Amino acid sequence: MNFQGTQVLNQPQQRVWDALLDPEVLRQSIAGCDKFERTSETDYASSVKVSIGPVSARFSSTMSLLDMAPPTACTLRFSGQGGVAGFGKGEARVALTAVSATETRLDWQADAQVGGKLAQLGARLIEGSVRKMSEDFFQRFAAQLASTPAEAAPASSPATPPRPAVPDSLWVAALLGGGALLIWWFAR
Repeated sequence: MNFQGTQVLNQPQQRVWDALLDPEVLRQSIAGCDKFERTSETDYASSVKVSIGPVSARFSSTMSLLDMAPPTACTLRFSGQGGVAGFGKGEARVALTAVSATETRLDWQADAQVGGKLAQLGARLIEGSVRKMSEDFFQRFAAQLASTPAEAAPASSPATPPRPAVPDSLWVAALLGGGALLIWWFAR
């Protein structure tokens, strides 16, 4: 299944990029997400409760960042397991473009495969769920950016491993494309 979308955020490009790499911002932006953490410089793990039609499950997912070009683009490779509900895996490409000094366009494309009960639901139901999850993610993500002053934006510290330059949109694409299809991927 292929998915794509565009979102314009009222934030500078670097700020959007940094937020997309922040596990806590992503956790709060993904409905049903109770865990979203960095496991290495380019790998993340998450746990998200998702419902698509009659199928409801908690998905444990992993995501790896590839082809990073900070602060403009990266690729996310994701996979998730939801027990009897099924599984999902795929890749998402995220691109950030500065529209102005205070606006950023986030474009994403995701290709995902699902199996198990999820695969039996039908493309229309899955596509509708992915669309709804995507809209919800971006509303929550935009609210997170708006509620946190730019000065308080996450920054690397000596105690924290450096974050790879990868936009949240990648997480979104991975979460949406892989997660929803994972039922979603992870989801973040």
